[in-house]
Amino acid sequence: MIRYIRNLSLYTLVGVVNAGIGFFLLPVLTAYLTPEDYAVISLVNVYVSVLIPIVGLSTAGYITVEYYNPKLPKEQFPSVFSSVRVIPLFGILILSLVFFAGQHFLPPLMELPVKAYWLILPLTLFSLYVANFSSFLVATKRAALFTSTSFTKLAVEIGITLSLVIGIGMQWDGRIYSAFITAFVFTLLSVYFYRKWNLLNWDIRKDIIQKAIFFGTPLIMHQIGKFVINQSDRLFLAKMVSMDEMGIYSVGYQVGTLIMILVTAFSNFFSPYLYERLARNQDKDRREIVKMSYMFIGGILVALLILVLLTPFLFSIFINERYAGGANYVLWVGLGYVFWGVYSIFGGYVFYYKKTYLLGRLAIVNVALNFAFNYIFIKEYGAIGAAYATCLSYFLVALMMVFIVARKYPMPWMLKRR
Repeated sequence: MIRYIRNLSLYTLVGVVNAGIGFFLLPVLTAYLTPEDYAVISLVNVYVSVLIPIVGLSTAGYITVEYYNPKLPKEQFPSVFSSVRVIPLFGILILSLVFFAGQHFLPPLMELPVKAYWLILPLTLFSLYVANFSSFLVATKRAALFTSTSFTKLAVEIGITLSLVIGIGMQWDGRIYSAFITAFVFTLLSVYFYRKWNLLNWDIRKDIIQKAIFFGTPLIMHQIGKFVINQSDRLFLAKMVSMDEMGIYSVGYQVGTLIMILVTAFSNFFSPYLYERLARNQDKDRREIVKMSYMFIGGILVALLILVLLTPFLFSIFINERYAGGANYVLWVGLGYVFWGVYSIFGGYVFYYKKTYLLGRLAIVNVALNFAFNYIFIKEYGAIGAAYATCLSYFLVALMMVFIVARKYPMPWMLKRR
């Protein structure tokens, strides 16, 4: 148990520190950049977020599942690993043709400067590979390396951002270039470690690629559904309100995502913890899973209360007064991520049993509801309606996931003393 607590604490610490890229840079970015500049940064992040599952076809999870597959011989795993890792190259090639064909009309439609438009695809590819590297370190329980690389990446990205924004005087582009350069460097670092661990070879197998795509394709809608809740509110605000207000909203959203950091940290710890115990399939293991789930839900509720109480202090001390209105959004965004935490706990069962088609179906409903909520609530209540839509969408998707898993994979949720 001590080892589990240590790893959970480690992942939480790394998650909180990694927020420094977005959260701890807020004093600098809000002081040196206008709300419109911040809106451009936010929009680039929106498009990168939605393109990552499309480029990778959400196949990275297949590597994790096969890593824990007792029926797969260890000597065959490098072929699985290498075959899945080439998939994003095909995706980025196809999207490059689309971006080239739409270069004259897509930038204004996307509310982006032309320079930002052309940075999206390379940033997407390298961000995907870096995210996959971090996920692999977590899945294989290389906690020390995960921690050291995460801290180093954080320091590099913040250093480059400060040099470009403060030192050179760049605007939104300084922040995006720093993200691109860092992602490129750490993609190269990931290749170094993969080669060191003998995970890369030229045995690229078509059948493995097909299986990975079959596994990941339903997850594309799952990831897009997550994007819709997480990012589409900014697209609606940019179109229905203004870029300035969207920039202010993005700052408030950034503070609210501190809850998401805790959710992500727990998920990094919980996924291998869950898979190991489901594989053993013992009553004791199932009770441990349930207890851990309850502890996590209680923890993030307490964290949300603390965040709400600290929000006025955070905005008055660390964030430029031009963005003061962002404090109004923190509660609803944070509460939404509490619901996302519940969804993440129950979603692990679906991944383990390879029933990812359920996530695809759920995502279709999610996308339709969230688009409707954003349009109706923003039209009725203004910018705060986007926060309402986000919170309600997370609640409904969590509720549906709980219902699905409770029916298909019974667990002892009503714990009794023994």
